[in-house]
Amino acid sequence: MSRRLLVTAALAVIAPSYLRAQASTARDYIVAGDYAKADGVLTEALASAVYVMDSVNALVWRGVLEYQRGNRSLAQLSFRRAFKLHVPSDVTGLETISPGVARLFDSEYRAVRIFPPREVDVPARWRVPPVFVYPAVLKPRRISGYALVHIVVDTLGNVEQKSIEILDTPDSAFVGPLRETLLASRFEPAQSKGRPVKSSLSYQFNLTPPPLQDPVRLVDRAREQLRRHRADSALALLADALDSANHASPAIRVYAQLVQGMAWRAKGRDSLATATFSAALAGYHELTDHGVDLAPVLRSLADTVRLLTARRE
Repeated sequence: MSRRLLVTAALAVIAPSYLRAQASTARDYIVAGDYAKADGVLTEALASAVYVMDSVNALVWRGVLEYQRGNRSLAQLSFRRAFKLHVPSDVTGLETISPGVARLFDSEYRAVRIFPPREVDVPARWRVPPVFVYPAVLKPRRISGYALVHIVVDTLGNVEQKSIEILDTPDSAFVGPLRETLLASRFEPAQSKGRPVKSSLSYQFNLTPPPLQDPVRLVDRAREQLRRHRADSALALLADALDSANHASPAIRVYAQLVQGMAWRAKGRDSLATATFSAALAGYHELTDHGVDLAPVLRSLADTVRLLTARRE
């Protein structure tokens, strides 16, 4: 082994203990109020740091020094620089130097450290149970199953967007809606020693398709909403009636489209109303041409629509 390699290896062994001694010396100078000497020691320690933890220690004690000098903002900056490199498990002895600096360190520490469930006194919990909207694209296939997600909940009870991991799901179409559900959720944050902390959390969703609905009943309800001048509610019911998952027959689809055209007309969306009426009447004539005996209510609606469209023409 060359002399240069031997020297490098020796320094790698000596450096950690030497830098730990520098941090201890800086602490002693801070306690004694000799801030100039503490500054010099920490400047040297940071410049000669070999390992990440050496830099972290130097930056933490730099933060303590700045706080004792009366520079709270510089203390915060130093703590944050340290935590960007690594979040230490703890730094002892700050309370004996200054309760204020201990509180500041603790505040910054809790804002960045992610506590695993085993290290919190009170785990994060839902303020309101999550409301998952089953994806419309999966309704015809009626896929069900479980999804496992992993998230980080911050000290305000919000889910950190970058933390969301969809670990398992029965279909990729669930991923987007699951992310939206999680981002819209609010939690009571986890607590450690009586204070809120950022924490990790795993949760399992039971993904169940909505029950099948009677499309005739949906259209009937939509007509009732129209009578009450609630066109938006009517359109939502009609969209469900026309959803392929509910297996509406061709005659029921015509029924739904006739009412849908009326709902668009009530909203002043004449072009949409005209297009919907045209599709409905085309379907109506196709059924009658094939000799399908349609219900009286459907024939009456078709006559009404023909009159409405004739007047507009």
